[in-house]
Formats: sequence, structure tokens, C-alpha cells
Amino acid sequence: MKVAVIGVGHLGSAHARNWNEIPDAELVGVYDVSSDRAREIAAENQCVAFEHPDQIIDAVDAVSIVTPTPEHRKSATPFLEAGKAVLVEKPLAHTLEDAHFLCSAAQENDAVLQVGHIERFNPVVRSAIHKVKDPVFIECDRIHPFSLRSTETSVVHDLMIHDIDIVLHLIESELTEVDAHGSRVISPTEDLAHARLSFASGATAFVKTSRVAFSRSRKVRIFGPRQYISLDLVDRTGFQVSLDSEYDPADFLDTAGRLDAPEGAESFLAKHLHQEPLEISGAEPLRAELEAFMDSAKGLRPPAVSGAQGVRAMVAAGKVLESLRDRQRAL
Repeated sequence: MKVAVIGVGHLGSAHARNWNEIPDAELVGVYDVSSDRAREIAAENQCVAFEHPDQIIDAVDAVSIVTPTPEHRKSATPFLEAGKAVLVEKPLAHTLEDAHFLCSAAQENDAVLQVGHIERFNPVVRSAIHKVKDPVFIECDRIHPFSLRSTETSVVHDLMIHDIDIVLHLIESELTEVDAHGSRVISPTEDLAHARLSFASGATAFVKTSRVAFSRSRKVRIFGPRQYISLDLVDRTGFQVSLDSEYDPADFLDTAGRLDAPEGAESFLAKHLHQEPLEISGAEPLRAELEAFMDSAKGLRPPAVSGAQGVRAMVAAGKVLESLRDRQRAL
């Protein structure tokens, strides 16, 4: 499959490298507004540095759009209108209007559109996703060292949207209420944000994000009726705790309504709770994402993250921003 990358900054260059390493793909070329940067990345990957994106349309089957978010609509539209398969980095677009436009362009031209929510392809997430049953409470903590990239964008759309997408993927119920707090620290936009997402099913998610730290931490904790799953996306470890299927607290209550465990808490828990590590394996997230996209482009599977799912994540992120900024204005 012939592919190209539009926008070869930090992340776009990683797209180019990975495409160049996938045996069933041929990286035809790259484009960037900086012609020097395009030539540099093209030389590293033995491909063409195109002078204009219009030159790419007839030369490829699929394309990665890794331009700044405000440029997504402009960058992706010509390829969608030509019926090409398009992977757009998250978030799908700068505005909901642009996002809906891209979804419509894909539908009208029978083009594949996938959104680059890469955490879906984290081996830890992939190892756990099929084990989650009816989640009722989710906690996501994402702490990131400060960098000079994306400081024009709120941390909500820069980083928190990764966890928002995971939450929405796990909880299919309608999002009914958002309560958020946020603050600027170094950037012109929010560097810290904390949000509570409430769903019609009764499920709740707490999502906390910071990009003003000295170390990196990304953890997800998922609670269901009889299970708890803990994931560390940085160390790539995880475990599941399951409650004995026969356990009923009513069988262990004393006259005051308290749990009664004469053998002691440790023995009681060991008897009724079962912990097992998750078996984690798989390709690097970006490589796995590109291979899944290639399968979609070939018609072998639906997009792993559809345009509609990208829009849903943007709507939720917009509600988080609206809530925290309403709170800031009230101060």
C-alpha cells in the first residue's frame, strides 16, 4: 500500500519511520511546510520530499495527517474527496464544525477515516480492554513533563483527550454531566485539569491531567461490579482483582451490620479476592495503530477509532473546557 505523511514534525517523523518499516507499506514521500524539514525526513527514509500536498493525492492509497490541529481540515479534505484512506492525528479537528465536515467528506466519498487516539493501541490497554465488564467507576491520572510543544492548546485537548477517549470507549452510555477544574501555570492555556464525567448508566469517571511535572506517570484504574483492573501505561504492567463469584456480604455480617471475619482481614481477603497479572504483549502503539489503519484501508476491518468516535471525544473535551472556564470566570 502506497502511503505518505503530511506534516513531519516530532510525531510526523515517527509516522514516516514506522511506515518505512512496515513490510506491506511503501512510504512514497512526505510533505511539510518547512521544505528543509521535509527533505531531512525524506532523506532518512529514502523517499520523496514533495513540494506541495496536491502532488501526493494521485501517488498514494493512504495518508497520515500529522499537521497542527487547526490545519487538519485543510490537510485531510483533498485526500478524503479523492477517496483515499486518511489517518488524522488526535484530536480529529480544531472545531466540531471541522470534525463533522471531515466525517461527511469521508462518508460522501466512501473514504476510510481513522482518528489517531494512540492509547487505544497501548499494549496494556489492549490486554485489559476485553476483560472489562460493565465499568461503574474509572480513574485516569496522566502526568507529563513540561515541553514547549502544543502550549497553544489546552492540556484538555493536548493530553486529557487520550483518557477521555479510553473512558468513552469503555462506557458506551450517554455523557450527562461534566464538572471540571483547571489552571494555567506556564502556558497561555490550561496546564492542569481535573474532570468528573457522569453517565446516564450511573457510571462515573475521574480524569486528571498535568503537563507541568518532572516525571511521567500514566495510570488507569477500572472498577466493575465484581472486579478491579489496575494499569500502568508507562511501566506497561497491570493486574486484575476479581471477587469470588459466590461471595455475598450478607453472609458475613454481625449483629451490628459489620463484616465479621474471625480469621482476620488478610485471610478473609485472600479467600474471596483473586489477583492475577495481565499478560501484556504487542507491537509499539504507533506501529500497531498504523497496521490497523492499513487493514482498514484495505477493507479488512472498520477503522479502530472512527470519525464518529473522534467527534464524541471532542464533544466531551469541549464540555470539560466549558465547565472549567465557567468556573474560572466565576472567580
